[in-house]
Amino acid sequence: MAKGVYRDYAGVSESMMEGFTVAKVFTGINAEVSGIMLELERQIDNVTIGIDVVYNPNCEDGEIPVMVSEEYVKSICEWG
Repeated sequence: MAKGVYRDYAGVSESMMEGFTVAKVFTGINAEVSGIMLELERQIDNVTIGIDVVYNPNCEDGEIPVMVSEEYVKSICEWG
């Protein structure tokens, strides 16, 4: 399932992040091994929704150090 588009953390509303918990943490995600990515998720019925938060302290000029993805579907559980 495709992940959403990233945007500047300043454009994220607090209500968008409510109800999410940290599912995974990845460290060393950039060339300098100093970046971090948090996978957040929440369950809505049988669908797991995700948001990714990426922090790159060594970003280039003009780049944004903290980016947040739009919500995306991580998985759909078939109950039966």
